[in-house]
Amino acid sequence: MALYDQTLYDFLNIVERKFMESNLLADEWHEFEDRFRERAAQRWQALQAQLTPFERHATLRKHITDALSQLLDDDPLYQKAMAMSARKARIKDAIARLDYDVWFLRNKRLHLQLQVYAMEAECDDFLTETDRQLHERFRNRQRARRNPIYWRGGGIAIMEPTDDRVALGYLRDSETVIMTRHAGALHATFEKISHSAYGVLNHLNRPTFFQSMGRPVKAVLDANPEATEYELIRAALGGARSLLEEWAQTRLHTETLNVVDEGKLREVMRVNDAP
Repeated sequence: MALYDQTLYDFLNIVERKFMESNLLADEWHEFEDRFRERAAQRWQALQAQLTPFERHATLRKHITDALSQLLDDDPLYQKAMAMSARKARIKDAIARLDYDVWFLRNKRLHLQLQVYAMEAECDDFLTETDRQLHERFRNRQRARRNPIYWRGGGIAIMEPTDDRVALGYLRDSETVIMTRHAGALHATFEKISHSAYGVLNHLNRPTFFQSMGRPVKAVLDANPEATEYELIRAALGGARSLLEEWAQTRLHTETLNVVDEGKLREVMRVNDAP
């Protein structure tokens, strides 16, 4: 009898966790538990005659659990709970499949958008006059005037060259510092790409993405401190495109899309192959 009580206790604990996943079912738990214990007690008399005391406890527990499971499957309230749980699981799976396709498409779209930005940068059409005015608005700000950082994110800090010790105190030891007189243009570039990358970046991959942009810029400046604005923007765009290509190879695989027609998608992406 003690083995039966312990097995029933453990069994109902597992069932209770399933009921507590829904507030509606949680309100009916105590009524269900009382009814189930009564039915189990009635079933126990017949089950007890089928068990022998010479079997191992593990075997006896299995027989008791199987009988309780059969009794549970016949309960209409439990059937309702399981139907609701199965439906919710199917919907969550559908959402995950759609999310995969959406992220795939946004990744491809951002890759094409960066190519457009690169072509605009070649023609000096990438940054508008409004974008360039970010530089002057930042320099003429009234608050925190000695903070030299134009843009910060993902372990990257962009600023104009300075020897001011107070200004340099705003930097963090862990940051990759990009000092250039084109800080305003880089600020606008990083902001513009950040907006274009909506839906692709999250709190996990955002630092990696911005580091992929900042490190090539830093390398260009280390090689040539007088690098032009175009050279720095091109380095930032190139780093972002390289990372997207790496993500496409490691995270996105062919014939895994759920809704999107991959053949049509390849046709769209072939615009990049045209002269």
